[in-house]
Amino acid sequence: MKESEVGPITTGTVDFHVGGRVFKTWYRIVGVLKSSKTRPLVILHGGPGMNYLYMSPHDRLYQDAEIPVVYYNQIGLRDYPDSPAEFWTIDLFNDELENLLKCLDIEDDFDLLGHSWGGVFGSDYAARREHPGLKHLVLANTFCAAKLYVSGVEFWIEQLPPALSDIMKNKDKYTKEEVDKANEVYNNLHICSLKPWPADLLSSLAHSNGNSHPDFRMRKRLNSWNVIDDLHKVSCPTLLLSSPDDDMWAPAVRPFFDHIPNCKWVDMETATHLPMYEDPERYFDILRTFLTEV
Repeated sequence: MKESEVGPITTGTVDFHVGGRVFKTWYRIVGVLKSSKTRPLVILHGGPGMNYLYMSPHDRLYQDAEIPVVYYNQIGLRDYPDSPAEFWTIDLFNDELENLLKCLDIEDDFDLLGHSWGGVFGSDYAARREHPGLKHLVLANTFCAAKLYVSGVEFWIEQLPPALSDIMKNKDKYTKEEVDKANEVYNNLHICSLKPWPADLLSSLAHSNGNSHPDFRMRKRLNSWNVIDDLHKVSCPTLLLSSPDDDMWAPAVRPFFDHIPNCKWVDMETATHLPMYEDPERYFDILRTFLTEV
């Protein structure tokens, strides 16, 4: 779809200060924030290290319901290639989000959608920061604790045929071609069932290559991350989206529903990790309905 067919498009950057450094947060807005009668939706993309592009199907929220959509590219390793591992934290991404909201002057009235990794720090932000302007929270295809997510990946690997399961568990023993084939099978089962994968998704994945610190992983620096004990502090209505076959399995999702006071959980059986591509009509119908509630 051409941008002219989407609606008004604004792009730009805001300065993001971290210590003595200044980074540039690039954003793209569909719609006009100041004149809109509808609350904007801020999109937190997956990763770490990806970009907004694979989330661009959310443009249709502006087309269908005149909801302004704010995308931005999160800070990545390319912005600070010599950074020490301790620079990369959940708080860093929460700070960048908070800074963007203030710079765009929407911190008093906005909705938030976090997908995958975006839902990780999005849920952390909603549970652990003061944010009276946050009116609706969408947590899509994400998880509430690193250890629960890792357990899910291990579970799904065990469900593969034995030969493929062994490759996934012992990648250093196999050729690159064998590992790539096993990854392809796993990803088509638990990340995106479409063949071929959408071009914007492939572009975002390519962007992620080398754009996150090797220690900023759920099995490394983030291995103790867990938001469960603070989920009761999420004060806004929350929509939880998941799939039975998602890479981020149900035991890593359920605590959101159990602990967030006002939470609706929708399981999308027709998708895996990317319902905006795999079942867009149902996905966007659910989103529109939720976001236009008072």
